Amino acid sequence: MSVLLVEIVPQGIIFGADRNVTLSVQRQDKHAITEIRGQSQRPKVLRWPRRKALIGYVGEAQIGGIPTDEWLYDFIGDHLTFSNFADLSESLRASVERQRSIDEGDSGAQPLIIHLGGFEERDDVSVPVVWYIRNTYVVANDLYGGVRKEFESSEEFWRYFPDVSPHDIRANLRERASQYDPFWFHQGFDLGTFNLIEQFLKGAFKVLCESHPNHSLPDTVREWERQVRMSILTYGAYFQAFKEPGEQYVGGGADTVSIEWP
Repeated sequence: MSVLLVEIVPQGIIFGADRNVTLSVQRQDKHAITEIRGQSQRPKVLRWPRRKALIGYVGEAQIGGIPTDEWLYDFIGDHLTFSNFADLSESLRASVERQRSIDEGDSGAQPLIIHLGGFEERDDVSVPVVWYIRNTYVVANDLYGGVRKEFESSEEFWRYFPDVSPHDIRANLRERASQYDPFWFHQGFDLGTFNLIEQFLKGAFKVLCESHPNHSLPDTVREWERQVRMSILTYGAYFQAFKEPGEQYVGGGADTVSIEWP
């Protein structure tokens, strides 16, 4: 399990993640079978061509016998054009569920959480949407439980703004960003620790933006991307400092992708 950040700011949508993936390899000799666990580096956030959509994941590192990012890249290639995010999300949900069921067979299911985001038209204006595809049905004490072979999909962004009209949502996000508190989704390992570290970072940078001559409130999606990258890299440093070599569940650098508000 890694860490995935989704931030929605008045300038656009940003997906960011660390690069470490945890893999298990079994080695057999004449005496016993030994399982070796360790980390490698792979991307976990991807962007559609022409910035049509963003996708990112945490959890199971392989689908269909290939790295999850490669499987998602193939999914993007099969869905270069799509009519709406609801249909795209359902296609992704069904495809992941079908392939993971084949992969796991009769064994237990492993958690996999995917976010899919972009912009769509509502009331003749472009607004953000973020779909949530997962096979974890319970989140408690920063742990993902209730893992099933069945996946579900839901749009999550607008659940937090039930009374805000599409015409007002950007102003709402602008107000949050002006307080250095952009709207976000976080997924991953030990979120309580990550959220506390990120809260500290945002508080520190808020002070810098208010008082330091070389810092100001981000006003482009690229500048907000730097903040996302800083949060991920800092969490990776926490793992380097406090965890054993085989427990580097977060680290290996950071990737970010974004779409500007149309």
